[in-house]
Amino acid sequence: MSRSIEREELIAAIAACVSGLEWLEAAWLGGADATGRIDARSDLDLVCLVRDDRVEHTFDSLESLFASLGGIRHRYRVPEPTRHGNAQAYYLLADASDDLSIDLVVLRASVADRLLELERHGEPLVLFDRGVGIRSVPLDREAHDLRLRARYEEIVDAAPILIPLVSKAIDRGFVAEAADSYRNFLLRPLVDLLRMEHCPDRFDFGFRYLDRDLPTAERALIEDLSTTGDLESIDGLRTQAFAVFERQRIRVGEMLTDAL
Repeated sequence: MSRSIEREELIAAIAACVSGLEWLEAAWLGGADATGRIDARSDLDLVCLVRDDRVEHTFDSLESLFASLGGIRHRYRVPEPTRHGNAQAYYLLADASDDLSIDLVVLRASVADRLLELERHGEPLVLFDRGVGIRSVPLDREAHDLRLRARYEEIVDAAPILIPLVSKAIDRGFVAEAADSYRNFLLRPLVDLLRMEHCPDRFDFGFRYLDRDLPTAERALIEDLSTTGDLESIDGLRTQAFAVFERQRIRVGEMLTDAL
C-alpha cells in the first residue's frame, strides 16, 4: 500500500515545479491558505500566472508532476468559458485523500483581474514570484457597489415571477421541483440579501462561509430554512422564508438608498 501524500509535502512539490517553468510569472495559493482557515479537510486552491501562450503547457507540466507523485485518479477540466473567464481544472491524486484535491486556475498574464482582492480572497500564499510582486489588492469599491446594486435590482425584479413558482410546485405535489424552486428562487436570494447587509464584500458568495460572514442568529436561521423534506415542510419554510425575504428586501433597499 502506497504512502498517502501530506498537504505540506504536496505544496512543496508544486512550489519546486512552478519555479522551474520559464514561462510562469507567479504562483500562489488562495482559499483556506489565504484566509487562515486551514483545517484537516482543506483542499489546495492553486493559481498560476503565465504567459498568454503557455496556458496548456502549464496544465501539462503540473499534470506531469501529479503523475510523478503517484498518479492522477480523477481530473475535471471545467468547460470554457468558465464563470471567471480563466482556464480551470480539478484533480484528485491517487495517493492523496479526497479532501486534498487541487483546484488549479491558470491566469494569462494579460488578464487584469487576478482574484487578489483582500476583502474577498484574503492574502495569497505566494509559492513563486518572478518579480511580479504578487500581493493582495484593495477591492474596487465603486465597481463592486455597482455589481451589488445590480444584483439587488435583479432579485427585486425577479421575485414576483419566481417566488410563486414554489407554491405552484407545492400545489401540484412535485416534491423535488418544490424543493429546488424554494432553494434557488427564494432561499438563495434571501442569503444574498442578508450578505448585502452583513458582508457586502462577499454578497455573491452564496451559501459558502456563512459561519464567518453572517451573525450567529442569521446563520442559524438560514440553516433552519435549508432543511426541507415533504411538501408540507417546504410550504411552511416557504412562508417563513418569504417573510424574512420581504423584511430584508426593504432593509437593503433603504441601505442602498441612504448610501447614494
